[in-house]
Amino acid sequence: MHEAFSGQVASSYLLRTEMAKATLWIPFTMFLFWWVGRHPMERGSMLRSIGWLTVAVAGIVVMRALCVAAFNPWIGWHTQLPSWSALLRTSFLSNVLTAWMIIGVAHALLFARRERLRQQQHAELHSQLSQARFEALAARLDPHFLFNALHSISEVMHRDVAAADRMVVGLGGLLRQSIDGGATQQTTLGEQIELVEDYVAIEQVRLGPRLCFHLDVDESLSSVVVPRLLLQPLVENAIRYAVVPRLKPGSIRVTAQRHENRLILEVCDDGSGEAAATPGHGVGLASTRARLQCLYGDDFRFEVETSLRSGTCVHIDIPMQQLSETE
Repeated sequence: MHEAFSGQVASSYLLRTEMAKATLWIPFTMFLFWWVGRHPMERGSMLRSIGWLTVAVAGIVVMRALCVAAFNPWIGWHTQLPSWSALLRTSFLSNVLTAWMIIGVAHALLFARRERLRQQQHAELHSQLSQARFEALAARLDPHFLFNALHSISEVMHRDVAAADRMVVGLGGLLRQSIDGGATQQTTLGEQIELVEDYVAIEQVRLGPRLCFHLDVDESLSSVVVPRLLLQPLVENAIRYAVVPRLKPGSIRVTAQRHENRLILEVCDDGSGEAAATPGHGVGLASTRARLQCLYGDDFRFEVETSLRSGTCVHIDIPMQQLSETE
Protein backbone atom coordinates (compact mmCIF):
# COMPACT_ATOMS: atom_id res chain seq x y z
CA MET A 1 0.00 0.00 0.00
CA HIS A 2 2.78 2.39 0.95
CA GLU A 3 4.69 1.58 -2.24
CA ALA A 4 1.60 2.23 -4.38
CA PHE A 5 1.03 5.57 -2.68
CA SER A 6 4.68 6.50 -3.19
CA GLY A 7 4.40 5.59 -6.86
CA GLN A 8 1.36 7.82 -7.28
CA VAL A 9 3.16 10.71 -5.57
CA ALA A 10 6.20 10.23 -7.82
CA SER A 11 4.03 10.12 -10.95
CA SER A 12 2.18 13.26 -9.90
CA TYR A 13 5.48 15.03 -9.22
CA LEU A 14 6.92 14.09 -12.63
CA LEU A 15 3.75 15.10 -14.44
CA ARG A 16 3.62 18.46 -12.67
CA THR A 17 7.28 19.36 -13.12
CA GLU A 18 7.60 18.15 -16.73
CA MET A 19 4.38 19.86 -17.82
CA ALA A 20 5.61 23.08 -16.22
CA LYS A 21 8.93 22.82 -18.10
CA ALA A 22 7.13 22.22 -21.41
CA THR A 23 4.66 25.06 -20.82
CA LEU A 24 7.49 27.50 -20.13
CA TRP A 25 8.91 26.70 -23.56
CA ILE A 26 5.82 28.08 -25.37
CA PRO A 27 6.67 31.81 -25.04
CA PHE A 28 10.39 31.13 -25.56
CA THR A 29 9.66 29.16 -28.76
CA MET A 30 7.52 31.97 -30.11
CA PHE A 31 10.29 34.43 -29.29
CA LEU A 32 12.91 32.30 -31.09
CA PHE A 33 10.74 32.04 -34.21
CA TRP A 34 10.35 35.82 -34.24
CA TRP A 35 14.07 36.33 -33.57
CA VAL A 36 15.07 33.98 -36.41
CA GLY A 37 12.83 35.99 -38.74
CA ARG A 38 14.77 39.12 -37.82
CA HIS A 39 18.24 37.53 -37.83
CA PRO A 40 18.24 34.47 -40.14
CA MET A 41 21.51 32.72 -40.95
CA GLU A 42 22.08 33.70 -44.56
CA ARG A 43 25.00 34.11 -46.90
CA GLY A 44 26.71 37.44 -46.26
CA SER A 45 25.47 37.82 -42.70
CA MET A 46 26.24 34.42 -41.18
CA LEU A 47 28.57 35.53 -38.37
CA ARG A 48 26.36 38.43 -37.34
CA SER A 49 23.27 36.18 -37.31
CA ILE A 50 25.01 33.52 -35.23
CA GLY A 51 26.05 36.23 -32.78
CA TRP A 52 22.49 37.52 -32.38
CA LEU A 53 21.10 33.98 -32.07
CA THR A 54 23.71 33.14 -29.42
CA VAL A 55 22.62 36.21 -27.45
CA ALA A 56 19.01 34.99 -27.66
CA VAL A 57 19.95 31.51 -26.45
CA ALA A 58 21.96 32.96 -23.55
CA GLY A 59 19.00 35.13 -22.61
CA ILE A 60 16.69 32.10 -22.63
CA VAL A 61 19.11 30.18 -20.38
CA VAL A 62 19.04 33.04 -17.87
CA MET A 63 15.26 33.47 -18.12
CA ARG A 64 14.65 29.74 -17.62
CA ALA A 65 16.79 29.85 -14.48
CA LEU A 66 14.83 32.86 -13.21
CA CYS A 67 11.54 31.08 -13.92
CA VAL A 68 12.67 28.04 -11.91
CA ALA A 69 13.60 30.29 -9.01
CA ALA A 70 10.30 32.21 -9.22
CA PHE A 71 7.90 29.28 -9.67
CA ASN A 72 9.66 26.64 -7.58
CA PRO A 73 7.44 27.28 -4.49
CA TRP A 74 4.36 26.29 -6.55
CA ILE A 75 5.84 23.68 -8.89
CA GLY A 76 8.32 22.08 -6.54
CA TRP A 77 11.23 21.31 -8.86
CA HIS A 78 13.60 21.44 -5.89
CA THR A 79 12.98 20.71 -2.21
CA GLN A 80 15.73 23.19 -1.40
CA LEU A 81 16.41 25.85 -4.07
CA PRO A 82 20.04 25.56 -5.29
CA SER A 83 22.40 28.50 -5.52
CA TRP A 84 22.11 30.90 -8.47
CA SER A 85 25.26 29.53 -10.11
CA ALA A 86 23.89 25.99 -9.83
CA LEU A 87 20.58 27.07 -11.37
CA LEU A 88 22.40 28.71 -14.29
CA ARG A 89 24.55 25.62 -14.86
CA THR A 90 21.52 23.31 -14.80
CA SER A 91 19.57 25.64 -17.10
CA PHE A 92 22.50 25.77 -19.53
CA LEU A 93 22.82 21.98 -19.70
CA SER A 94 19.05 21.45 -20.02
CA ASN A 95 18.09 24.19 -22.44
CA VAL A 96 20.93 25.10 -24.83
CA LEU A 97 20.47 22.09 -27.12
CA THR A 98 16.67 22.49 -27.14
CA ALA A 99 16.97 26.20 -27.99
CA TRP A 100 19.29 25.54 -30.95
CA MET A 101 17.01 22.73 -32.19
CA ILE A 102 14.09 25.19 -32.16
CA ILE A 103 16.26 27.68 -34.08
CA GLY A 104 16.95 24.98 -36.67
CA VAL A 105 13.24 24.22 -37.06
CA ALA A 106 12.46 27.95 -37.34
CA HIS A 107 15.04 28.31 -40.12
CA ALA A 108 13.60 25.30 -41.98
CA LEU A 109 10.08 26.76 -41.85
CA LEU A 110 11.35 30.23 -42.79
CA PHE A 111 13.24 29.00 -45.85
CA ALA A 112 10.33 26.73 -46.88
CA ARG A 113 7.96 29.70 -46.71
CA ARG A 114 10.35 31.82 -48.77
CA GLU A 115 10.70 29.09 -51.38
CA ARG A 116 6.92 28.73 -51.58
CA LEU A 117 6.57 32.49 -52.10
CA ARG A 118 9.28 32.41 -54.79
CA GLN A 119 7.45 29.61 -56.59
CA GLN A 120 4.17 31.54 -56.41
CA GLN A 121 5.84 34.66 -57.77
CA HIS A 122 7.49 32.63 -60.53
CA ALA A 123 4.15 31.07 -61.46
CA GLU A 124 2.49 34.51 -61.51
CA LEU A 125 5.27 35.96 -63.68
CA HIS A 126 5.07 32.97 -66.03
CA SER A 127 1.30 33.40 -66.29
CA GLN A 128 1.69 37.11 -67.02
CA LEU A 129 4.33 36.36 -69.66
CA SER A 130 2.09 33.76 -71.29
CA GLN A 131 -0.81 36.24 -71.27
CA ALA A 132 1.38 38.92 -72.86
CA ARG A 133 2.65 36.51 -75.53
CA PHE A 134 -0.87 35.31 -76.27
CA GLU A 135 -2.20 38.84 -76.60
CA ALA A 136 0.69 39.78 -78.88
CA LEU A 137 0.07 36.77 -81.10
CA ALA A 138 -3.68 37.36 -81.17
CA ALA A 139 -3.06 41.01 -82.08
CA ARG A 140 -1.27 39.78 -85.21
CA LEU A 141 -4.30 37.70 -86.20
CA ASP A 142 -7.12 40.20 -85.62
CA PRO A 143 -6.11 42.78 -88.25
CA HIS A 144 -4.89 40.01 -90.56
CA PHE A 145 -8.22 38.30 -91.11
CA LEU A 146 -10.17 41.58 -90.98
CA PHE A 147 -7.95 43.00 -93.72
CA ASN A 148 -8.53 39.89 -95.84
CA ALA A 149 -12.30 40.20 -95.29
CA LEU A 150 -12.26 43.85 -96.37
CA HIS A 151 -10.15 42.94 -99.40
CA SER A 152 -12.72 40.30 -100.39
CA ILE A 153 -15.55 42.84 -100.10
CA SER A 154 -13.67 45.36 -102.24
CA GLU A 155 -13.27 42.74 -104.98
CA VAL A 156 -17.02 42.08 -105.17
CA MET A 157 -18.42 45.56 -104.52
CA HIS A 158 -18.21 46.89 -108.11
CA ARG A 159 -19.69 43.84 -109.81
CA ASP A 160 -22.33 42.64 -107.32
CA VAL A 161 -23.65 45.17 -104.81
CA ALA A 162 -26.08 42.72 -103.21
CA ALA A 163 -23.30 40.21 -102.65
CA ALA A 164 -21.09 42.92 -101.20
CA ASP A 165 -23.93 43.87 -98.86
CA ARG A 166 -24.17 40.26 -97.63
CA MET A 167 -20.40 40.25 -97.10
CA VAL A 168 -20.62 43.44 -95.02
CA VAL A 169 -23.21 41.72 -92.80
CA GLY A 170 -20.83 38.81 -92.37
CA LEU A 171 -18.00 41.20 -91.59
CA GLY A 172 -20.18 42.72 -88.87
CA GLY A 173 -20.35 39.29 -87.24
CA LEU A 174 -16.59 38.97 -87.45
CA LEU A 175 -16.06 42.37 -85.87
CA ARG A 176 -18.55 41.67 -83.09
CA GLN A 177 -16.86 38.43 -82.07
CA SER A 178 -13.41 39.96 -82.37
CA ILE A 179 -14.32 42.88 -80.09
CA ASP A 180 -16.34 40.83 -77.59
CA GLY A 181 -13.59 38.25 -77.11
CA GLY A 182 -10.58 40.51 -77.48
CA ALA A 183 -9.76 40.55 -73.75
CA THR A 184 -9.94 36.77 -73.22
CA GLN A 185 -7.54 33.99 -74.05
CA GLN A 186 -10.23 31.36 -74.45
CA THR A 187 -13.77 31.03 -75.73
CA THR A 188 -16.16 28.21 -76.61
CA LEU A 189 -15.99 25.97 -79.64
CA GLY A 190 -19.53 27.07 -80.56
CA GLU A 191 -18.44 30.72 -80.80
CA GLN A 192 -15.40 29.74 -82.87
CA ILE A 193 -17.61 27.80 -85.28
CA GLU A 194 -19.86 30.88 -85.68
CA LEU A 195 -16.78 32.97 -86.45
CA VAL A 196 -15.64 30.45 -89.07
CA GLU A 197 -19.10 30.38 -90.66
CA ASP A 198 -19.19 34.20 -90.87
CA TYR A 199 -15.76 34.26 -92.52
CA VAL A 200 -16.60 31.43 -94.94
CA ALA A 201 -19.85 33.20 -95.86
CA ILE A 202 -17.81 36.20 -97.00
CA GLU A 203 -15.41 34.05 -98.99
CA GLN A 204 -18.20 32.03 -100.60
CA VAL A 205 -19.71 35.23 -101.99
CA ARG A 206 -16.34 36.09 -103.53
CA LEU A 207 -15.40 32.60 -104.76
CA GLY A 208 -18.86 31.24 -105.51
CA PRO A 209 -19.07 27.50 -106.31
CA ARG A 210 -15.28 27.24 -106.24
CA LEU A 211 -15.46 27.02 -102.41
CA CYS A 212 -17.14 23.97 -100.87
CA PHE A 213 -17.26 24.06 -97.09
CA HIS A 214 -18.16 21.10 -94.86
CA LEU A 215 -18.67 21.27 -91.10
CA ASP A 216 -18.81 18.15 -88.92
CA VAL A 217 -19.08 19.22 -85.27
CA ASP A 218 -21.17 17.54 -82.59
CA GLU A 219 -23.50 20.06 -80.93
CA SER A 220 -22.61 18.60 -77.52
CA LEU A 221 -19.12 20.07 -77.94
CA SER A 222 -20.35 23.66 -78.29
CA SER A 223 -19.47 24.54 -74.67
CA VAL A 224 -15.97 23.08 -74.82
CA VAL A 225 -13.30 25.72 -74.18
CA VAL A 226 -10.79 26.43 -76.95
CA PRO A 227 -8.26 29.23 -77.59
CA ARG A 228 -9.65 32.38 -79.17
CA LEU A 229 -9.13 32.58 -82.96
CA LEU A 230 -8.14 28.92 -83.17
CA LEU A 231 -10.00 27.70 -86.27
CA GLN A 232 -10.58 30.83 -88.37
CA PRO A 233 -6.89 31.44 -89.26
CA LEU A 234 -6.54 27.77 -90.31
CA VAL A 235 -9.63 27.98 -92.51
CA GLU A 236 -8.31 31.25 -93.93
CA ASN A 237 -4.99 29.60 -94.81
CA ALA A 238 -6.79 26.70 -96.45
CA ILE A 239 -8.89 29.04 -98.60
CA ARG A 240 -5.91 31.16 -99.53
CA TYR A 241 -3.52 28.35 -100.50
CA ALA A 242 -5.81 25.48 -101.53
CA VAL A 243 -8.85 27.13 -103.18
CA VAL A 244 -7.93 30.58 -104.51
CA PRO A 245 -4.95 29.53 -106.73
CA ARG A 246 -6.98 27.05 -108.81
CA LEU A 247 -9.99 27.33 -111.09
CA LYS A 248 -11.79 24.09 -110.25
CA PRO A 249 -13.80 23.77 -107.01
CA GLY A 250 -11.93 23.23 -103.76
CA SER A 251 -13.21 21.60 -100.61
CA ILE A 252 -12.49 22.50 -96.96
CA ARG A 253 -13.64 20.36 -94.05
CA VAL A 254 -13.70 21.27 -90.34
CA THR A 255 -14.33 18.46 -87.85
CA ALA A 256 -14.42 18.26 -84.07
CA GLN A 257 -14.73 15.11 -82.03
CA ARG A 258 -14.22 13.88 -78.48
CA HIS A 259 -11.69 11.16 -77.67
CA GLU A 260 -11.88 10.29 -73.96
CA ASN A 261 -10.85 13.54 -72.21
CA ARG A 262 -9.32 15.12 -75.32
CA LEU A 263 -10.74 17.40 -78.03
CA ILE A 264 -9.62 16.50 -81.55
CA LEU A 265 -9.95 19.23 -84.20
CA GLU A 266 -9.11 18.99 -87.89
CA VAL A 267 -9.06 21.52 -90.72
CA CYS A 268 -8.47 19.76 -94.04
CA ASP A 269 -8.46 20.80 -97.69
CA ASP A 270 -8.05 18.97 -100.99
CA GLY A 271 -5.44 21.30 -102.47
CA SER A 272 -2.08 20.33 -103.86
CA GLY A 273 -0.34 20.61 -100.49
CA GLU A 274 2.61 22.45 -102.00
CA ALA A 275 1.90 25.83 -100.42
CA ALA A 276 1.76 24.43 -96.88
CA ALA A 277 4.68 22.04 -97.27
CA THR A 278 6.99 24.34 -95.32
CA PRO A 279 6.40 24.03 -91.54
CA GLY A 280 4.89 27.17 -90.01
CA HIS A 281 3.85 28.61 -93.36
CA GLY A 282 1.50 31.58 -93.00
CA VAL A 283 0.40 33.66 -90.03
CA GLY A 284 -2.30 31.15 -89.07
CA LEU A 285 -0.13 28.06 -88.62
CA ALA A 286 2.79 29.73 -86.85
CA SER A 287 0.66 31.79 -84.48
CA THR A 288 -1.71 28.94 -83.67
CA ARG A 289 1.16 26.68 -82.64
CA ALA A 290 2.68 29.43 -80.48
CA ARG A 291 -0.62 30.24 -78.77
CA LEU A 292 -1.27 26.57 -78.00
CA GLN A 293 2.19 26.43 -76.42
CA CYS A 294 1.32 29.45 -74.25
CA LEU A 295 -1.92 27.92 -73.00
CA TYR A 296 -1.14 24.21 -72.68
CA GLY A 297 2.63 23.93 -72.35
CA ASP A 298 3.47 20.46 -73.67
CA ASP A 299 -0.05 19.08 -73.21
CA PHE A 300 -1.15 19.50 -76.84
CA ARG A 301 -0.50 18.13 -80.32
CA PHE A 302 -0.37 20.27 -83.44
CA GLU A 303 0.50 18.51 -86.69
CA VAL A 304 0.30 19.54 -90.34
CA GLU A 305 0.09 16.71 -92.85
CA THR A 306 0.49 17.47 -96.54
CA SER A 307 0.05 15.28 -99.60
CA LEU A 308 0.10 16.06 -103.31
CA ARG A 309 -2.99 13.86 -103.71
CA SER A 310 -5.10 14.58 -100.63
CA GLY A 311 -4.04 18.14 -99.76
CA THR A 312 -3.28 19.55 -96.33
CA CYS A 313 -4.77 18.54 -92.98
CA VAL A 314 -4.09 20.30 -89.68
CA HIS A 315 -4.60 18.11 -86.59
CA ILE A 316 -5.04 19.66 -83.13
CA ASP A 317 -5.30 17.65 -79.91
CA ILE A 318 -5.96 19.63 -76.68
CA PRO A 319 -7.38 18.81 -73.22
CA MET A 320 -11.16 18.67 -72.99
CA GLN A 321 -12.40 21.48 -70.76
CA GLN A 322 -15.99 22.63 -70.36
CA LEU A 323 -16.95 26.28 -69.95
CA SER A 324 -18.20 25.73 -66.37
CA GLU A 325 -14.74 24.49 -65.32
CA THR A 326 -13.12 27.85 -66.16
CA GLU A 327 -15.60 30.13 -64.48
